[in-house]
Amino acid sequence: MKKEKKYKGFFTYLKKTYLFTKNNKKYLIFIVLGCFLYCVVSVLGPLLTARRIVALTSSLWHQLILITLAILLVELVLDFLRFCNNYFMNRFYIAIKNNIQFELTKETLKIDMHTLNNHSSGLFIERINEDTSNLADVFNTIVDYGTIILSNVGILISMFFLNKIIFLIYCLFLIILYFGHKYGANKIQEKNKIVKNAKEHTSGFISELVRGAKDIKILNAEDSFLKGASKRFDGLNDALYVRNRTRAHFRLLNDIIRDLLDFLIMIIGIFFIIKGQLEIAMMLIILEYRGRIMSISANFESIFEFIKTFNLSAEKIFDILEGDKFPKEVFGTKRLPKVAGNIEFKNVTFQYEDTQEVLKKISFKIKPNETVSFVGKSGSGKSTIFNLIVGLYYPQKGSILIDGIPITELDKDSIRGNLSIISQNPYIFNMSIRDNLKIIKEDITEKEMIEACKMACLHDFIMELKDGYDTIIGEGGVTLSGGQRQRLAIARALILKTEIILFDEATSALDNETQAEIQKSIKNMQGRYTILIIAHRLSTVINSDRILLVNNGKIIAEGKHQELLAKSKKYQALYESELKEKNIKDI
Repeated sequence: MKKEKKYKGFFTYLKKTYLFTKNNKKYLIFIVLGCFLYCVVSVLGPLLTARRIVALTSSLWHQLILITLAILLVELVLDFLRFCNNYFMNRFYIAIKNNIQFELTKETLKIDMHTLNNHSSGLFIERINEDTSNLADVFNTIVDYGTIILSNVGILISMFFLNKIIFLIYCLFLIILYFGHKYGANKIQEKNKIVKNAKEHTSGFISELVRGAKDIKILNAEDSFLKGASKRFDGLNDALYVRNRTRAHFRLLNDIIRDLLDFLIMIIGIFFIIKGQLEIAMMLIILEYRGRIMSISANFESIFEFIKTFNLSAEKIFDILEGDKFPKEVFGTKRLPKVAGNIEFKNVTFQYEDTQEVLKKISFKIKPNETVSFVGKSGSGKSTIFNLIVGLYYPQKGSILIDGIPITELDKDSIRGNLSIISQNPYIFNMSIRDNLKIIKEDITEKEMIEACKMACLHDFIMELKDGYDTIIGEGGVTLSGGQRQRLAIARALILKTEIILFDEATSALDNETQAEIQKSIKNMQGRYTILIIAHRLSTVINSDRILLVNNGKIIAEGKHQELLAKSKKYQALYESELKEKNIKDI
């Protein structure tokens, strides 16, 4: 029952993988046709070779020349068929892999934030890069091994006409090797699962190490991370060693069986030659092609191992594409092509997994084109409010409305297509300033680009650069200052022309002069967009239409800057604390 389920799983995954062939099925037809022709033509090889040896030993020179020409023709046809098959196999493999990788990447981006936070990025990288190769290669592998096995079976059948006893001995040993390979493949696959998991853990750690290299250097934590890397490398290499050792043991056993077969075939062949029941020429053919015949069992071993590797990779890929293990984000179906900018929280309560409530029955309203700031101590729940607005998470209780419609009823484009978020550390791509802006809008005009950069107070700086908008700014925008990266992120948001713009601690790590530039950029946008600001510094938000003071997951006060100074002691304390910090820095 378990074996049936295993092969049923293979054919189920094979059927699902076939769906990724899309418009490339013609290549598969050419591959199958070419391999069929290859099998038919290759059977002629040993028969012609046998006749050539007979002609050679019998001094039949005219016949020998004709047979040699026939063998040349057969080999040329086989060379051409191999070339065509390789061409079509490569085209087919690349096409399928591209389709699978694209679909897997697309579905990975749909996974909800809870799940993404609980899994290493290496897990997804490993599946997108490596497991897709195993899926894409399945049809080529089946056809390839099928062709080799069929052509070698054809040679085995030709042995029947040379000597029936030797043919039966070959069959007996092939059956023994078949079951040995099958058992070995099961054992090796158990080790492969351990190797696979070790690879995912190692890839995840190395990915974090590379991305966090700057902080590792600054923290002088190289030794700690190197120990962690060494531990994972040791675990992976140990798993590889055990897997390879297991494979070596089974190969040793197979080699011993093959040696015994060679010995037995030679003894029996000598016996039949002495008895006059087998010509020396025929014995030479049997010996010449015994390797091709015995490779049938090795081909079956490779197929068994590939099927198990394929099943493992397919399971991991379809876990993401279809399974419940990686749940996807859920959106509604209502469409809002353009929002006015109304946002409302009604008694919203939210908590992350295994944490206390971060927001507690929080309620507020924001009007279109209003600038509203959220202030409070770290951990008070400000960033969580933004995470809920953009639909990264949904509240356990209460509701969030955009233009009067619950966010749970809106589709993805209605939510994320109508807002932009500028974070404290916006990601800047390793390309030119122009290309960083074009990824937001591919057909952006020069005029639109310049207008957005002027409003973001960035245009003058760009024009001072040697290559202007075509300046390459390095990975993560490394050649730009923190303020310049922020303003480039603001320009990208302006290009989107969304009605709602969110600033998440966008000025907290900037100096006063740079902060003033960002404030100027925000002021340029006020009255045109609905702007929400999370601020660490109160000086950033004093010109806001409203300020909401968040404390311990609740809004405890709201109003303009001067109003809050007059009526809220906690706001006063925050403001005085900032003034003291500023005075200390000035000293």
